[in-house]
Amino acid sequence: MMQTHVYDSWLNHEAKQSTFFGYSRLLGGAPAPFFLFLAGLSSALLVEARRLRSSDGHAPVLEGVRRGLEILAYAFLFRAFLLVTGGFSRPGDFFRVDVLNCLGLSMAIVAALCLSWSTPRKRAAASGLLAAVIALATPFAWDASWPAWIPAPLLGYWSGRVPGAFFPLFPWAAFTATGAAVGVLLSQAHRGGWEGRAVAALALLGAAAIAGGRLFDRLPSPYPRDDFWYTSPSYVLIRGGLVVMTLGVAYAWNLMPWSAWPSPLRQLGRTSLLVYWVHIEVVYGGIVAPFARGKLGIEGASIGLLLLTLAMVLLSLARTQGLPWRRPRGQTPPPTAPSGPFDRPVHGA
Repeated sequence: MMQTHVYDSWLNHEAKQSTFFGYSRLLGGAPAPFFLFLAGLSSALLVEARRLRSSDGHAPVLEGVRRGLEILAYAFLFRAFLLVTGGFSRPGDFFRVDVLNCLGLSMAIVAALCLSWSTPRKRAAASGLLAAVIALATPFAWDASWPAWIPAPLLGYWSGRVPGAFFPLFPWAAFTATGAAVGVLLSQAHRGGWEGRAVAALALLGAAAIAGGRLFDRLPSPYPRDDFWYTSPSYVLIRGGLVVMTLGVAYAWNLMPWSAWPSPLRQLGRTSLLVYWVHIEVVYGGIVAPFARGKLGIEGASIGLLLLTLAMVLLSLARTQGLPWRRPRGQTPPPTAPSGPFDRPVHGA
């Protein structure tokens, strides 16, 4: 995510014509599906855990909805912040549908429609069904003849044809719903002691989804307009398969002895919203590094990316462990609480 934004903002015109920039953009399509998938997965894990401790089945669902709406509020607050720091130069950006908007709203929708069912099997099935419906309906959501009286900022939440609608619910919320289905399954598997088998089965299912997506893309399209990179259900199937396969790789990695070592990636994930907010201001804002906008070559931007990544890791550590000079002498930072079935002792440690 950071490399995509840094190269997009800081590279000069000549560097953006290079093959290097083209490959960086190709990699830039990976973070969003992971963000949304993990948001759905974490919401499901949270709801499942709360259900075990609460006699009120609706309270955990309402908590999930509130959390999603809270992130949506952060999205608007973030846009207002960028509007102020940018000198109100682009007021229309306040209404753009970016990844935080999609993430928060999709979390609330998935919690309300899918995680409110009475049994885990129904919750997982409802999440998977919602993901399929969203993926299959995306071409219609984007290209239907919507009434002209619908405001563009509102229409942008389901049609990416609207300028500034970078992450409409169609198809992106399908990844959140998929994550919720996987989260419910993992929660049940962890409690039943068959987590490893579940992850292996999911990885195989992910591989089958990739193959199926490639096959379906070669078949005649039933849609009047089928744009693979934006609206095609095959794209969602392939991307979703890659995400689920990566989940299997992450699980296998966590079984290795070195998984207990400090991980910058894991650390950044614990404060992902903070890191997202701050790095966007650094890269695109007018306070920290406006001199770099469109001015750097590949080498200069790469050095800037390295420094930015290091700064974000330090910021994340300060957020979770506190500033070392503000802790009483001899006091160690508290351990980070486990966030899910992947965060558990390895090899009996």
